[in-house]
Amino acid sequence: MSHTPAILTRTSHFLAASPARRRMVVLGASAFLLCLCGCAFDVVMPLWVTRELGYSPGEWAHLRAIRMVGVLVGVLLLGAVSDRLGARRSGAVSMVGVALALVAMALLGGRGLALAMSIFGALMSTVFVNLNVLAQQVSERRQGVANSVYRSIGAAAGIAAPASATALAACWGGYPTVLLAGAALLVIGAVVLLRFEDGHSAAGGPPAELGPLFRGYVLALRHRPFVWMVNLSLLWANALIGVGTFVAIRFTSELGLSDQEFGQVASLCGGVSLVAVVASTAFLDRVSLRKLCAAAGSIAGASSAIMGVSDSPVVTASGLVAFSAANAVLIAPISMWISRARGPSTQGAAFSVHKVITAAYVALATALVGIMEPHIGMRAVFLVGGISGTVLGLLFLALAEPPRVS
Repeated sequence: MSHTPAILTRTSHFLAASPARRRMVVLGASAFLLCLCGCAFDVVMPLWVTRELGYSPGEWAHLRAIRMVGVLVGVLLLGAVSDRLGARRSGAVSMVGVALALVAMALLGGRGLALAMSIFGALMSTVFVNLNVLAQQVSERRQGVANSVYRSIGAAAGIAAPASATALAACWGGYPTVLLAGAALLVIGAVVLLRFEDGHSAAGGPPAELGPLFRGYVLALRHRPFVWMVNLSLLWANALIGVGTFVAIRFTSELGLSDQEFGQVASLCGGVSLVAVVASTAFLDRVSLRKLCAAAGSIAGASSAIMGVSDSPVVTASGLVAFSAANAVLIAPISMWISRARGPSTQGAAFSVHKVITAAYVALATALVGIMEPHIGMRAVFLVGGISGTVLGLLFLALAEPPRVS
């Protein structure tokens, strides 16, 4: 027992030895709680909405599109506020806002769900914008390692969340209680995030002074390498939007898995994704971003196509595992690409612009697959999207390699 204080002291000195380590610990803890809630939400909502609230798969897709319309409207203004308040404070406030939206959904059920989803989407995206910005500030010299650790933490949350959420729903008598538990985790995450040592000062002053901030967005939109990369990455991602929209419904309503069995498959996807992201740490700072994006993008597209050609639960689950791993590997290089190709704009402005354009793409693509699904079925949505995603993934090779951070 006498050695315990010495061990604690050495541990404290280790964590305090580097500002980058302290930033990474705080960011990692907050990101884990956020991703735990976000991954659980993505599994819970389509099952709850279609099973208990009576929505059809197409109506669920339209509800998901409404969520992205909220992102489109909200993240532009909230991203601007982020530059005024700083990524740390804005991220924490937005996390509390997401928690309140989850409480409203759980207590009100189907009443006002569209409005709650749009608010949830706007605030959740704002949190991710700010965490992305903070991840780039952990260490400019080891940006790739910091991004890989950050994404690994998200992937680790993806292991625990699906199986835990579906199992807890079975124990607690429904999914609304799971939403309330997620809200509590977000409040804790917000408190943790406030301890991040943000070395980049906020602009200060009232958030109503948005003119200079919107000029930062214009600077990003005028920088052609940034615009080309953003649009290609979003065309690719939204060609595959059907997987994220319908996969839980397809496994449980068409392939015969229970909610808990699908939760276990999703957790397996999280485990494989974590291994893939951790492995990418070894080369992410040295590899060509366009080559890595092309490889991961084409693998994800081919995996979606596999899910569209089979009704076998094993084959479809294998495709989902490969799809999830490729997507997880791709997130970090795309964030690094945005950071490197942003031109004269600030990182906050670049990530906010990316989120706004993302919301426009996703709202349109999700509404489109919601219209298509009743006519052609989920399998065809996966197949057509997979073929398109494979072709678009290979087109990353046609882009110029972004310059490294000096």
